[in-house]
Amino acid sequence: MVVIKDEKQNLINDIGATYYSKLNDFAGIIGYSIEENDNELKIEFNPDRPDLFSFYALKCNMKIFYDGNYRIKPVLGRSDTLLHADASSKAERPYAMSFFAHGKKLGKYYSHIIDYQEKLHENIGKSRKKMAIGIHDLDNISPPFNFTMKNKETLEFTTYDNFHGTAKEILEKHDKGKEFKKLISSDKMVPVILDKDNDVLSMPPIINGIKSRISENTSRLFFDITGTDYNAVLSAMYLFAYEMYYLGYEVSISDDNKEAIQYDWREIELTHREIQKLMGIEPENSTILLRKMGYRCDVMSGGYSVYVPGNRVDVMGPVDVIEDIAKAYGYGNIQLQPLNTGGTGTPFSFNEDENIIKDILISINYQEVRTFVLNSGEFYRNTEYSGEVSIANPKSLEYSVIRDKLFPGMMNLLAINKRRKLPLKIFEAGDVVVSGKQENHLSVIYSSSKASYSDIYGVLEYLMHRTVNVDTKVLQGNHKEIIAGRGGDIIANNMNLGIIGEMSPLLLQDFGIQNPVAFLEINLDNLFTLLKSNNA
Repeated sequence: MVVIKDEKQNLINDIGATYYSKLNDFAGIIGYSIEENDNELKIEFNPDRPDLFSFYALKCNMKIFYDGNYRIKPVLGRSDTLLHADASSKAERPYAMSFFAHGKKLGKYYSHIIDYQEKLHENIGKSRKKMAIGIHDLDNISPPFNFTMKNKETLEFTTYDNFHGTAKEILEKHDKGKEFKKLISSDKMVPVILDKDNDVLSMPPIINGIKSRISENTSRLFFDITGTDYNAVLSAMYLFAYEMYYLGYEVSISDDNKEAIQYDWREIELTHREIQKLMGIEPENSTILLRKMGYRCDVMSGGYSVYVPGNRVDVMGPVDVIEDIAKAYGYGNIQLQPLNTGGTGTPFSFNEDENIIKDILISINYQEVRTFVLNSGEFYRNTEYSGEVSIANPKSLEYSVIRDKLFPGMMNLLAINKRRKLPLKIFEAGDVVVSGKQENHLSVIYSSSKASYSDIYGVLEYLMHRTVNVDTKVLQGNHKEIIAGRGGDIIANNMNLGIIGEMSPLLLQDFGIQNPVAFLEINLDNLFTLLKSNNA
């Protein structure tokens, strides 16, 4: 979640009493939550609308929605190329874009754009891993600007906060250098942006130089956006460019990337059939509803040509646009309709078998839990991750990798509940992905001060007896998660069902768990195949 907040009187002064009074109504349309205390108002957004992460953006979008101040033409201009990236920089940070803004002195907006920069660093740039933004006073520097690599031991400059030294010294001694130096992969070189006089404007993604430092008196600004992820760089450029436009500045995008320029007011075609299928109806005033949500729209044969502004980075296709039609129309105005089904539903046999497994475990006092399907890659560093599936452009790196096994998530649950009375007896049944293939797994965990292999083997023996009732054996195997000699592979009718054993101390330490843990994890698909073959 992303939170923006301000004192109520400041908001009334900044966006006006009229739009301040509409914030609650607009929340019902867009889908954000508002919290008020004595003097402060706080708004919490889902991460899917980064174009609204400021009160100025909310005001401009409310003007469009409530006042009919529709966007008739593009709001961003074009400029000559200001930032040239040479071949050496592309190995370190392959994507670079830029724009500039000019108008009144920053004044009170100075702190706002610094805060907004950090919001983008955190939410779009993933703490600068994917992208970083530099903001410069254009009156103090001389274009064109060159993005290149320099030797960190010979390059010297003064940072915006007056720390002077070589790039190596800045990386090792400055707080920003120590925090972000791991994002530079080269051992000898650092990425830098230089002006016409070869003075350092910034060393992305670390820190800016003093020559281009902005202040409340700055009125002409140059923005560089560099990174390792094209979509993150593109999104950040347009989000910040539109934010400066909302603040009242004239903004121009550098004419150095045709594909990036075409992203602003990109066209998406909608058909009447698509709207009818997703909404159940097609409002008569769909054109007006689209314009109220900030799009430009033309009627075409069979539907609409919709033009999407560059800062709507959440819009990926027709479904997203139709969702906005529904929001503008009002979900409460859509009449309920009975579903037309082709017949009477019957239980899915897999679910019935899975419920039997759950009932068996519940009968011996095990509690069912549910853990996250998505986790971070770091989460699996000691469990031999084999899922091979990750999210290409995650909203958060904490939820970027699809799980390949259940027990790591359950161990995290144990860590959260480690103060609870022992023993802890839990199980989970759910989907995982192994080597790119979806599987259904069951994991059972027993934790106590004296948890051992015999405790969890008893559970396995009881479970197998109540289901397939075949001889089951455990063969020693080399599993990083299990103490050597205290577990192995579960084999039944020459079929490998999973693993069982005592948890490795390294893994216990990794999750901060002090008590021993015994566990098993089996492939339910294989177990049910065995069950069907026995019943045949």
